[in-house]
Amino acid sequence: MEQRRRLVTSAGKDVPRNVALKEVSAVRSSGTLAVFIVLLATSGDLVAQYSSRRGGEGVEVEGYAGVFFPKEPAFQPGELGFNLDPRDILVGGRLGYTFPLNFFVQGEFGYSPMALVENGGGVRNINTVVYGGSLGYNFQVASPAQLFLLGGAGVIHWDPDGLPQENQLRLHVGGGARFFLTRVVAIRIEARDHIVPATMSKTRQNLAPGIAVTDELTHNLEVSGGISLFFDTRRDSDRDGIADDADRCPGTPRGVLSDARGCPLDGDADGVEDYRDRCAGTPATVSVDASGCALDVDGDGVPDGRDLCPNTEAGAQVDANGCALDSDGDRVPDGRDACAGTPAGAQVDETGCVLDLDGDGVSNGTDRCPSTPTGRAVNEEGCSRIEAGLEAGRLILSEISFETNSANLNEESRRILDEVAEALLARPDLEIEIQGHTDSVGSAAANLRLSDRRAQAVYEYLIRNHSNLGPGRFVVRGFGETSPIASNDTASGRRANRRVEFVVMN
Repeated sequence: MEQRRRLVTSAGKDVPRNVALKEVSAVRSSGTLAVFIVLLATSGDLVAQYSSRRGGEGVEVEGYAGVFFPKEPAFQPGELGFNLDPRDILVGGRLGYTFPLNFFVQGEFGYSPMALVENGGGVRNINTVVYGGSLGYNFQVASPAQLFLLGGAGVIHWDPDGLPQENQLRLHVGGGARFFLTRVVAIRIEARDHIVPATMSKTRQNLAPGIAVTDELTHNLEVSGGISLFFDTRRDSDRDGIADDADRCPGTPRGVLSDARGCPLDGDADGVEDYRDRCAGTPATVSVDASGCALDVDGDGVPDGRDLCPNTEAGAQVDANGCALDSDGDRVPDGRDACAGTPAGAQVDETGCVLDLDGDGVSNGTDRCPSTPTGRAVNEEGCSRIEAGLEAGRLILSEISFETNSANLNEESRRILDEVAEALLARPDLEIEIQGHTDSVGSAAANLRLSDRRAQAVYEYLIRNHSNLGPGRFVVRGFGETSPIASNDTASGRRANRRVEFVVMN
């Protein structure tokens, strides 16, 4: 019995059978690992070029490698004992065709260098070939990925060294997955069960003559992976790799990269395809022209998509939002503002310079009396003394003088009243009470009559010499000495009290 448990290795040493089988398995497993490393290295560049693809109708050619786990049959009493290596490499190829409804057929060929350990005779090679055909169905689970199920039949061929060859029927079922790296190249992973109704029956009979070997059904597992080349046979008029019946952009120019729908790529999603986009990488939401470059209708250098002031005038300096810079806030852009630094609130002309229509040195924006006659002295608000008094509601004119105990105006008083008339003409909305006042020299009754006459004289002068004023705007009153504004004990005080006032009634 011990002899039946030993075999001769390739080095000529007699070692236990289980040790020899491990050596054989290790060598073959190393070969399998090497095949997978080569496949992965080959596909590395393809993975880097990955884009969403899917299979269609067409021809598939596959080269594969994997591991074959043959099931050793049970020996009958008295049958010459032998062992199969329980794990061998398997290499081969497949040729198939996929139909429009995702069904496919394929022919298959595979080879495995199986080993047989005989009774005291060492290792006998059994060159094993499987071939046949399958019918399967693809499930499209994602744009680049498919799952599939298949089943079929064929022949398993054994060619043991020194013994007659043997062919047996086999059935198989299985499934797997494809992952498309490009439109043409896919990785295929698969597992299947080879069902053999009569496993090596004739070979066993030849090894043990005189013993009737009973046919035995075994399940033999295969796990493999490979690279498939897929050639779509559907019509592709624009040759972009997408068949016409699935191509949403059938007129794609030759050589232009397209997506899974057959439409030219648009990397920045601006609506202009990459092959004619002169400004790749345009930010999202930015409006572009026909060449894919950001629109800038007002030519300020800020794209329309983020230009908050899309109608900026030509030549204007703008901020990051596309709005014209206006450093002094006068609403004239810096690019054409000839008077930078205009005070806040000042009215300016189209060049950004301060408007001063009455020429008094106070800009219109701050001039409370914008119609001051030329040459008049004005205060900081642009008003002359007379205008300022009217603006305040009470104009006091102590310099309106008369002859003693008389209502006759002298020349200087007439000039001053002409200025008052000009100011009143500029403010036609004002209604005025003309008041006459005197000092306390003389009787109160006489002063009251004198003040009334003087107020009336002022009124008559204004109406007679400035007819546009209109008499209806005036009320005339004399107050005599009843409303002094200074002491009557001094000459200067009495001079101040002899006055005419224009009081705004409205």
